[in-house]
Amino acid sequence: MAGADGWFMCRVGYVETTRAVALAGGSGAVKSFQAEWPAFAVIEVDAALVEHAARLTVSRDLRSLDALHLAAALLLSADDLVLATWDRRLHTAGATEGLKMLPASLE
Repeated sequence: MAGADGWFMCRVGYVETTRAVALAGGSGAVKSFQAEWPAFAVIEVDAALVEHAARLTVSRDLRSLDALHLAAALLLSADDLVLATWDRRLHTAGATEGLKMLPASLE
């Protein structure tokens, strides 16, 4: 992430990341994440994003929140975009949509 020009996250990622960070590192780690949150450009959830995500749940066999993240990523220019995920279904769907993935493989 240090070499990226910018970081983007769908608004729902705030909730998911807070939970994951709290489980892994406790309240101190959550405070660190919350301090870093302003560094992210936020992709807001709106009707168009939700409708695209709904289609992705069916066409790419994704869970609801993963579909929101993929729909948000697909709003951005794919030329130098890297989608970071360790979820196998989201990783496969992102690659199928032509995105560069981090990690490159989940094997």
